[in-house]
Amino acid sequence: MSERYLFLSRQYGETAAVLSHEKVWAAIDALASQNGLSPSGLARRAGLDPTAFNPSKRVAGDGRPRWPSTESLAKVLAATGEALNTFAARVETPGGPTDAAPALVPLAGLDAASDRNAFDSAGRPAGANWQSFSFPQIGAAFALQVSNENFHPLYRNGDIVVVAPGAPLRTGDRLAIKLNSGRLSLYTLQETGDEDLAVCTIGNNSQSVRFQHSAIEWTARIIWASQ
Repeated sequence: MSERYLFLSRQYGETAAVLSHEKVWAAIDALASQNGLSPSGLARRAGLDPTAFNPSKRVAGDGRPRWPSTESLAKVLAATGEALNTFAARVETPGGPTDAAPALVPLAGLDAASDRNAFDSAGRPAGANWQSFSFPQIGAAFALQVSNENFHPLYRNGDIVVVAPGAPLRTGDRLAIKLNSGRLSLYTLQETGDEDLAVCTIGNNSQSVRFQHSAIEWTARIIWASQ
């Protein structure tokens, strides 16, 4: 990687875009936030040193800008499922590629979303329990609002989490799981097996739980939280 510029292919008929140091780091910060992570958390998820993306690492001791390596970027994109052209657009558009055109995603409280009629047969929000929440549209994402203190201290009453059904799941991800029984709650993924899913409840008294795949209606990864 050049010390002065980062080149990313755009796939829009242009050969490449010359991007600034500040915008590249801002895009990494935005990607971390979208996935409910700090820059350190993003680095850890990508298998990098937790301090790799710290602000202190972005400028050398002599004042020269430090760029993230192409290897680091590749690992981050793989860990988050972000496409290269999407990341390039995120760099070129302040705040991210979709922030310029926010959309309204469905929003319901966790209790209301546990109702059997809150989702259609395809797992999409349905019925009168849903309101609207302004958030950059990402696929079939929707928002859930915590309505109690069961998930304290991670999530508090009134916090909003945006979840993405169908997003790839990795160990350590936080996710929403809706069971065939109608129960909907938030967990941390521990392990995915052939027959079941091992998760940990979120809260002060967290416990390990295993759900048979046959008992799960759907799972969705938490990609953002309003904490």
